[in-house]
Amino acid sequence: MITKEEQGQSRNLFPECFEYLLAAQQESGLWGFNSAQIDVILNSLAALLALTTRQRSTLPQSPESSSLHARIVRGQAAVQAVLQDWAVQESVHVGFEILVPSLLNQLSAWGIAFDFPGNSTLMQLHKVKLQKFKPVTVYSTQSTTLLHSLEALVGLIDFDRVDHHCKEDTGIFGSPSATAAYLIHSTTWDQKAESYLSTVVSSTDSTGHVPSAYPTCLFELSWSLSTLLTSRVSFRALSAREKDHLAMRFERALEAQSGLVGFTPGVLEDADDTARSLMALRCLGKSQSARRLIEMFQTADYFRTYRQEGSPSFSANCNVLLALLGEAEGLLHQENIEKALAFLLELEESGPYHDKWNISAQYSRMLFVQVSVLILEKHNASHMENLASKGFVQRILGAICRLLSQTLSDQKPNGSWNDSLEITSYSIITVGYALSLPWGAALKDHLRDSIRHGQDYVRAKYSTPDKTDFLWVEKVSYRSALLHSVYCSAALHLHIVDVSWTPSIADGFTLPQSSLEKTQYFVSNLPLFRGAKFTSLELALVEARLMAAQLKLFRNSLFSRSDIPMTADKYLEFIPMIWVTCNHKNGQSLSYKTMWEMVLLSLLNFQVDEYMESVVARVPQAGMSLLMGLLKHQSKSASMAATNSNPNFANGSSHAQVNSSSDLLKDTQVHGAFKALSRFMQHVTQHWALARSPATVQQEMALEIYNFIHAHDEHNRDNAILATRKAGKGASDTTSQPQTSQEQSYIKWVRGTASDDTSCPFSFLFFACLISKPGKHCFAGSRAQYYSKSLCRHLATMCRQYNDYGSATRDAEEGNFNSLDFPSFRDMEYSRGNGISGTNSLSSAVEGASRGKGWISHAKDSLMAFAEFERAGMELAKEKLSSVVPQRCIEQLQVFIDVTDMFGQIYFQEDIASRVISR
Repeated sequence: MITKEEQGQSRNLFPECFEYLLAAQQESGLWGFNSAQIDVILNSLAALLALTTRQRSTLPQSPESSSLHARIVRGQAAVQAVLQDWAVQESVHVGFEILVPSLLNQLSAWGIAFDFPGNSTLMQLHKVKLQKFKPVTVYSTQSTTLLHSLEALVGLIDFDRVDHHCKEDTGIFGSPSATAAYLIHSTTWDQKAESYLSTVVSSTDSTGHVPSAYPTCLFELSWSLSTLLTSRVSFRALSAREKDHLAMRFERALEAQSGLVGFTPGVLEDADDTARSLMALRCLGKSQSARRLIEMFQTADYFRTYRQEGSPSFSANCNVLLALLGEAEGLLHQENIEKALAFLLELEESGPYHDKWNISAQYSRMLFVQVSVLILEKHNASHMENLASKGFVQRILGAICRLLSQTLSDQKPNGSWNDSLEITSYSIITVGYALSLPWGAALKDHLRDSIRHGQDYVRAKYSTPDKTDFLWVEKVSYRSALLHSVYCSAALHLHIVDVSWTPSIADGFTLPQSSLEKTQYFVSNLPLFRGAKFTSLELALVEARLMAAQLKLFRNSLFSRSDIPMTADKYLEFIPMIWVTCNHKNGQSLSYKTMWEMVLLSLLNFQVDEYMESVVARVPQAGMSLLMGLLKHQSKSASMAATNSNPNFANGSSHAQVNSSSDLLKDTQVHGAFKALSRFMQHVTQHWALARSPATVQQEMALEIYNFIHAHDEHNRDNAILATRKAGKGASDTTSQPQTSQEQSYIKWVRGTASDDTSCPFSFLFFACLISKPGKHCFAGSRAQYYSKSLCRHLATMCRQYNDYGSATRDAEEGNFNSLDFPSFRDMEYSRGNGISGTNSLSSAVEGASRGKGWISHAKDSLMAFAEFERAGMELAKEKLSSVVPQRCIEQLQVFIDVTDMFGQIYFQEDIASRVISR
């Protein structure tokens, strides 16, 4: 688009660039071939603007004009299709929120307009980005990141007033497009800008394609040296002269900008390039203090990449940590190390995060594992000893388990990751760092095999031209040929450091062999895991053990376990194991935070079951009526509070009811039960995940949580009536008793009260709130609501039937009402001629079954057949649901389904519930 007037004639300054545009347009009409949508959008919009501008300067009926018109029409249609599917909020590229609107406005001036669903979101982001912008920002002598995207300010600034920012070696902030816009829209020709752009075009052998940033010498050199010259890469030693020569470049750059640098000398400083430059210097045998890095880029919670940065970067904080950890004075920066570490752990535990500077998730994983291993090594050497007391060591270990599991599971059969040399190299380095940790022997062998397999792929493909690794993020994604080679070399020459770990750290990475083998055998033999591609069950079990230790700290958070007369709560070990293994099985669809909230809720559900069965079951019927009335009132209050601005509304009104009840105050048994169950209800209804959910969802939860407790009460009543009948009291006359579950049809009971009793319905709703975005619900819309509720009811019914199948013996011994107590199961088997006289109850049937006779085995077969029928209904509902909600939602939901299924399958093999202790 740049034309230059010479002797009254206008000529295109860089015709090779225009020829490149023509050659680069694809059959589809688009420009760009990268995986990121924004790359195609920006490249295509910019190309359309260039072609349109060129067409307007040609004769209307000329062959060139006609050819350009055809290209523009084809390109416009193709861009419209891409914009239609653009997920605007998922874009992370530099300045896209101002670059795209600017291109759209300039094209609109030529009569080319686009309408697309994400436009309102884009314009809102654009408004936020520029709401504080004033032209004086770029007119002043101070450098700002806006200069790098100066082309986005066409029509907003006077380009004549930014000439002082243009330098012959870096143009405007090292940006060819910003410099080109300046040259086009300035009224005075700037020879410095022309010289810079000529250098840029020449750097690509005059092929016509232009990088989005140039030069990037400090960025590429610092990353290269700090990657290759470490103890974990077997790289040839540099001579003293070579080291001094390279070190001088960094020292001069740092000195020129007061201890800070940008991606090339003279451009605005940033934390990322400064940290890597300090690391490179250290690798070259020199060192400089990181004091200026800390002073300039630290915030209360993390490190910024640039001083005026709007959102933080995961990788930049990793690089800052690597710089601080390697400094001789590193221990003096412990407070800042812990701050950045806490920030990274929070991001990792909260779920998928997208880094600003590299689109590969594996790049961020690699950096975090490098940071984690170095921190553990410091702690192992008796430095940073307070990390353990602050919980950092346990959190780091859990994060490493998750990231390493994700890495291993992503490896393809050909040894690669994503069929990419560079991503494969990131992954090999990740596994290599992790291999120095004190894992068990079997897992270490697995890690070595993964590395060898990956290295074989890199060796086989390294000599093959690869121009697809556009992983680094700028205005568009780009590829660095140098860094591509560097990471491949580092992966091929990986050196595993042998560390002598202290027992306090080593114990966290290993499980007793006998316990590991027993658990692996148990899990792998569950139907859910037969044939499942499980990369490393050991990693899941290590993470589960960490979570179990944390869970035990919450054992008495709402219920005092010592006051509940039950046998040992062995489910404390099972709950984390079930959630973690199911999450690993499904590619870790759930974040740690979501998983932890569900683990804690699962514990509380077990404890409510115990409390209702052992404590509340002993409350007289009159007291139970009062108790359930109070709890129902609290449920209604919570429902009303969902539309009330006072967060204490539910809590206050319920207590007012309690305090006004003189009967309750006299009945300490009821009072204690109400306090305990009220705390549980409030934990759920006032949880942060509910607080951010739509009011209708909060109201639904208030009802579901009451239904859960009410179902337990119904179950207790059924147990009492069953015991009475078993003892022969009232067996011939039930007219004086209220209708019981035994007098309902089985299907009505099992899909109603019995399903509510499992906790699945309200837990399903709670889970949906956790995975929903603030103010939204993941199952919004009539179809999504219907299909999801149908899925939940089938799942809850199946869960109950599995539970009853597995706990038949315990239920018979303790007098708990079970599916098999329904007469329909006995009648069914008697009609087949399977009945045996005298076995008219579950307890006597179980006793008979232990002697090899009775109808119980046939009845259990029927019960299992019903459970599989419910499974089929659940699968159909899931299939329908997947057609109306995002795939990501289904992937997360699958973990919940598998967890529920796994609990049922475990009950099928072993009853893990505690038993009531007789008093």
